[in-house]
Amino acid sequence: MTATTVPKQDSKKQEVTDLRLKVAQIQRSPGLYAGAALAAAGSMLSGDPLMVTTLGAGAVAAGWTVLGMRPGPWRWLPGHGEPWEWMCRSSRRGYRRSLRRMRRRLGAEPYAPLPGWYAHPHRPALVRAATAEVRRRRCEALRTAWTRALPDWERGWWRRYSPAEMALRAGPLMALPASGYIDMPWWARLALTAAGTSWGVWVSDRPDPRPIAARTGPDADWYTARWAGWIAADRGPLPASHLASIELDEDRLTAVIVSTTARSAADVTQDHVSIAFEVPPRAVNVYRPDDMAANRAKLTVRLKPLTERAADDDLSSVWQEYNPYEGSELYGVEETDTGRKFTILLPRKGTSATAVQPRAIAQALDMPGEEAVSRLHLRALDARRIEVNEMASNPLQDGVPLDLEALRMDADGYVTIGRDIYGENARWRLMIPNAGKFGLSGAQGMSAVHSFDSGTTGAGKTSLEEALLIAQAINGFASWVADGKGGVGYASWADDLDWLVKSPLGFALMAQSASAVGRYRFAVQMRMQWRDADGDVETGRSFFVPGEPFAPMQVTFDEFNEMAKEGSRDKNAAAVLKGVSHLGRQTRAAGIGARVHVQIPNLDAIGSNADANAVRDMLQSGNIALFRTARTDVDSMSLGSRTPEFRLEPIPETFPNGSGTGGLCYIADGAAQYTQSRVMYHHNAAKVFRSLPQTPLTDGEADAAGIAYLHRDEYRHMDASEEEAFLTDLIKSRSGKKSPGAVVIDMKSAAQAAEAVGEAEDEDLDELVPLPPRVRVWNAVDGGARRNKQIAEVTELKPSNVANVTTRLERLGKLTQIERDWYTAERLDA
Repeated sequence: MTATTVPKQDSKKQEVTDLRLKVAQIQRSPGLYAGAALAAAGSMLSGDPLMVTTLGAGAVAAGWTVLGMRPGPWRWLPGHGEPWEWMCRSSRRGYRRSLRRMRRRLGAEPYAPLPGWYAHPHRPALVRAATAEVRRRRCEALRTAWTRALPDWERGWWRRYSPAEMALRAGPLMALPASGYIDMPWWARLALTAAGTSWGVWVSDRPDPRPIAARTGPDADWYTARWAGWIAADRGPLPASHLASIELDEDRLTAVIVSTTARSAADVTQDHVSIAFEVPPRAVNVYRPDDMAANRAKLTVRLKPLTERAADDDLSSVWQEYNPYEGSELYGVEETDTGRKFTILLPRKGTSATAVQPRAIAQALDMPGEEAVSRLHLRALDARRIEVNEMASNPLQDGVPLDLEALRMDADGYVTIGRDIYGENARWRLMIPNAGKFGLSGAQGMSAVHSFDSGTTGAGKTSLEEALLIAQAINGFASWVADGKGGVGYASWADDLDWLVKSPLGFALMAQSASAVGRYRFAVQMRMQWRDADGDVETGRSFFVPGEPFAPMQVTFDEFNEMAKEGSRDKNAAAVLKGVSHLGRQTRAAGIGARVHVQIPNLDAIGSNADANAVRDMLQSGNIALFRTARTDVDSMSLGSRTPEFRLEPIPETFPNGSGTGGLCYIADGAAQYTQSRVMYHHNAAKVFRSLPQTPLTDGEADAAGIAYLHRDEYRHMDASEEEAFLTDLIKSRSGKKSPGAVVIDMKSAAQAAEAVGEAEDEDLDELVPLPPRVRVWNAVDGGARRNKQIAEVTELKPSNVANVTTRLERLGKLTQIERDWYTAERLDA
């Protein structure tokens, strides 16, 4: 096969032909002669004619610049209206006026229709059809004439120009005649004339006219008939409805759905319209603006197929087409490592940022998949701008390892407890600085922060608490924990926490003890000096300074709702609620904060009295974390002003890769915006906590905490029922030894008192500090009591308590049972 070659002579002839064609086009250009005339006027005229020519050209240039930079109806720019559209609207208004006039005349009683055409039974329908056809033809003729007269919108002189472009276009119009006032040699005049002709040709150049697309497809009557037959039928989805304000062009149909029954016009779904109009469901958008009545809804149908590429790459156009928020814009589409993100700009009036919801965005953009809504994460940038992140894969599914350095508190009182969905630090506040208030050592005055989180079992609340306990140990906090699960949740922490309780009575005593410690701190701080921002020393401190002389303190109440909710059968529920209420109201300035974990779906379940209201206010004032719940409305927690701005999607049990979502939650930013985050996790957090230095209370604080705190080591390893019995006996024995209203002041420290009790051999000390039940039971068995009833008579304990203690001592190897009789197996530790 031989290759075909084009002779060089033919190519040269083609070049000559093209050149001649270009020269012919230039010769026919009016700008050629206008530019040459302006340049010649500058060189040939002088005096008043030159001045008049220059001023006239300058006025024309100024007017041209104003019109070029300020497009309006005189320019017929896209988006500013087109002449045939205005005439169509005007014609429709005139037709409606004629129709109203005709109906008014036909409905008048004294009016008798004339014979002939005016009496025709179908005259209104025939007039309507004939008028519509006339208007349509007129608009088509106007559109064709205008399209042929003006070329492409993107290149024509009628588009908007920048100041630099208008200076290049209109500037020579004034500069060419004004050059006559400058003395120039002949060759400069010749060059100026050549430049003027080039400018004239360039300005007057017009691109080729835009081709007229032939109208294809059904007309508006076809869509009206299909609506009447498929949707407005008696058994259709919206009977007796019709379409109004129909506008049909090449690629889109817009109309208003009008319902004439009690059903809402928005009940028509995408599938219904898709079947009736034979278009894909994703090409249909039915929505109702806020200012539209319920019997109306807007309908938009894209007639040309929307490709997947257009839907993915041109989100702005899709949003403009199916905009669920009137006047909003979508811009700034960017690809990210996990998907893509974009920004929604809301109008200055109308839709607020809190009205934007992920489901409406997913529907407008037709995002595929069952989990499309959960992949969208909204973040308010300001009052009008909302950043939307679509994440195909959750970046938190691999977990967040424990980082001890990140748990160190910064100057603002924050610690980093994990990562959020955007790859930033998830922060939790432990203390709030008091501006301008310092201790004598220069340390910043700070206040404690209350915290609250909710979630079902296994959602990750314990992971959050473990990370915070480690953070508290790193930053020198004293940690108290009340476990509502009977000690199961913190079984490996029993020997390490400063105080751990497991019973309802322990809950109440811990809350009362924390309040007592706060009162003791206030009494001491009132006599202490402090320094203000100016360096002046004042006496009487009303704020807390870490380490001067007390350490910060955090009290955790896990499963608080089970111990304090309204209607609880436990007799200590009211005491628990009252104690936590007092703790939340009065101890922040003493450096004592409360942290509450609940499983209830609504804080209203706590109660409705004054203490319950105070606890709700306390929980809404600080840190908030919402974990996975069994309900779909994870944000319906009665959070008051802290209610989430955007609806929070439920957290699933597993990630798309199959791993669990433990530790995944929504953390508040200090206001009403919640960000999905995941807390740090360590497989043995108790071991990490044990390796850190622990901060105890001072002797004065320990005495103020009360007898339950001083004897905490004796019931540290008991279960909830044993602890409840021990604390009950302890309180009864102590309350019987002092008269009402008596105040006992022990001048010795707690350590000295314990040493004195250990070394004393006086038997009367048993009355002052009763022996724990396990010691009394072991001594009774060692003294000859063999059955539980005999042991109860000797020890004065309840038989049920004796049964629990003997079972525990048998498990520890201290007692052994032979044929229902108890015997000592090993000496009990001191």
